[in-house]
Amino acid sequence: MDTFLANFGLEDVWWLPPAITAAIFVLSLILAATVHKMLFPIVVRLTQWTPTNLDSRIVQSIRIPITLGILVLGSYIALTLPLELNQGQLHSIGLVITLLIIILGIITAASVTSSIFDWYIENVASRTPQGFASRLLPLFRRISMTLVYGLGALLVLDQLDINISPLIAGLGLGGLAVALAIQPTLSN
Repeated sequence: MDTFLANFGLEDVWWLPPAITAAIFVLSLILAATVHKMLFPIVVRLTQWTPTNLDSRIVQSIRIPITLGILVLGSYIALTLPLELNQGQLHSIGLVITLLIIILGIITAASVTSSIFDWYIENVASRTPQGFASRLLPLFRRISMTLVYGLGALLVLDQLDINISPLIAGLGLGGLAVALAIQPTLSN
């Protein structure tokens, strides 16, 4: 590469790694915009041929997290490949990218779970003769969303090297206390 640039009188290539970093980041922006504006509408149109709209809802709920995931991955590649970073800097960048990916995964799981519960409440639970399902499903939805965010928070804390074993033990004891406290109420 140096001999190629030397043919044009560009022996001093101090600007090359930042230029490659910027080019990779711009390419990831273009790819993310292409996926968001072109690919997802095609996939949504393809899902219109199915008998239910559940798949369309799921595709719509993962649209933004996937676009942001492409940007995060492009940023990681742009920062680690062309720049000469030391181990500490690479570790810090890796930790930030890992945390961002975990957060995007949490948002994706929560969005998909919410979309599935919304679809079920609108399409299936409304057809049942008793209103039992339509009254309990919002509660199950909240519980599942709390579970997704709680597990995600535990993953984030684990990545930050915070010991989560006491938290898990505390949650287990708290669950046992709630179960014992609610037992007389449920027996009536």
